[in-house]
Amino acid sequence: PELNGNDGKSVPIFELSPEGPFWSYASDPRFSRPSGGYILTKTHCGGYCEICPPSKYIENPQIFLSNCLQSQYTDNINNSTIAKVQLGKYDKEMISKAVHLIRDPFDNIVARFHWELHKWKEQNQTKFLQQYPNNRDGFRSFCSDLREKFQKEEKKSMFFNDILSIAGDVPCYADFFRYIQWHNHAFTMAWDLAVPTLVFHYENYTINFDETKERLLRFLGMKENHPAPEFITG
Repeated sequence: PELNGNDGKSVPIFELSPEGPFWSYASDPRFSRPSGGYILTKTHCGGYCEICPPSKYIENPQIFLSNCLQSQYTDNINNSTIAKVQLGKYDKEMISKAVHLIRDPFDNIVARFHWELHKWKEQNQTKFLQQYPNNRDGFRSFCSDLREKFQKEEKKSMFFNDILSIAGDVPCYADFFRYIQWHNHAFTMAWDLAVPTLVFHYENYTINFDETKERLLRFLGMKENHPAPEFITG
């Protein structure tokens, strides 16, 4: 709700594109909308599901791009007074630049495990929290169970013919597949769209936050209006 306008509905950035992208914290008086430069949007695109079989995340660059353009927004349906969540999509021609953020793959895979623990804690899933404690053994047990759960379908997939023989003993090897596929598609998408792309690493925020922030602002053609929030690693 805090992401929407005063009426509870999502607020499009452009009037001619009602299905997105949308302003974040549209009704928050602490934030002012930029008068120039490029607007930074956030998308996870596709192929990133966590506990899922190959059929849910193996995709080609075209489907990946389509997922990048998808939006989820709140609006009134059929003049109802109750705002409901809807799915939409905006035009790829609206994309003028791209920011590609890359994180160390090992940190990324562990962070995904931490994200599962976070969701289980919020949902009070004590069974899973006890089964997969937040340590090395818990991580390895989680990866091992994922292997047992999905390897039958993986063996049927032509994409995993070589992966299982090469990396089948690597903990959470499917996460590494998703990681490589995601970044390959992200680079391909930027090339196909022929848009200027800023590539930087997640670790840059930790090593040199101010320089990374200034680099991003220059790329977007914007000035800093407010102090940046503290960067907290995930």
